[in-house]
Amino acid sequence: MFSIGIACSNTRSVSKGVFINREILGDEISFGAHVGERIRHIRKSKGMTQKFFSASLGIVQGFLCTVECGKKIPSDTLLIALRYLYDINPEWLDSGKGEMYIEKPSPSILVHGRAAIPLLKMPPSSLESLSASLPKDFISISEIPADCFAFEYSGDFMSPTIRDGDIVIIRPGSQPVSGEIILIVGQWGDSFLRRYRRRGDEVFCSADNSSYSPFRPAIDTKILGIVHAVWRKIKI
Repeated sequence: MFSIGIACSNTRSVSKGVFINREILGDEISFGAHVGERIRHIRKSKGMTQKFFSASLGIVQGFLCTVECGKKIPSDTLLIALRYLYDINPEWLDSGKGEMYIEKPSPSILVHGRAAIPLLKMPPSSLESLSASLPKDFISISEIPADCFAFEYSGDFMSPTIRDGDIVIIRPGSQPVSGEIILIVGQWGDSFLRRYRRRGDEVFCSADNSSYSPFRPAIDTKILGIVHAVWRKIKI
C-alpha cells in the first residue's frame, strides 16, 4: 500500500517544492474536473479497473469514482501518490501540458553477466502496469528474451503441468496458437493462466486440472502473453 503523510494546506503541489495557491472556488472546481479526467486517463492507460486502481492508491473505489467525475477534488496526498507510483509528469497532471509519463532510462540489470528479467510477486493486470510493479527479485535464464517477466504461480488450475510454487516465465506480445498456455486478464481485472484452444472460429480456455470446466472468454478478455518456460523446485 502506498502511503505518504503530508500536512494539510490551502495549496496544490505542482512539482517538488513548488506550490500554487487555490483560494478561488471556481478555480478549484475547474481543476477538479480536469484533473479527474486526467486521473481516469492514467487508469485507462494502465488497463486497470477502478477497484484495482483505487486499491493501489490506498483509497476507496467510491472516492475514485467521484474524483474521476469531477465531483471531488483530489488531495495533495493522492496527487503525490499518483506521481511517484506511476511515474506521472507533475506538469501534465496539473495542467495537461507535456508528456503524461516521466521518461526514465531502463536500468541494465545483470545476473552473472546476463540480462535479468523481473520476478513479480503476482501476475500483472496489464502490460502497462509492469513498470509500476515492484519486483520480488530478478532472475537470469539463458536464451530467455529480455522482454519476458516471471511470477510465482499459486493455485491448482494448471496442475500437473504448472504446480503451486512454480516460477512461470511469460513472453508478452505474441499471438497464441491452439494448445499454448496463456496469461489472460478477465472481465473483473484478475489475471490467471489457462490453455488456449481454438476450433475454427470458436475460442475457449481450459484448465489442465480436469476438476475445472473450460469457458469461452468474454469479449473484453485480454491476453498478456504466452508461457515461455516453467521453473520447478525439485526436492532431493
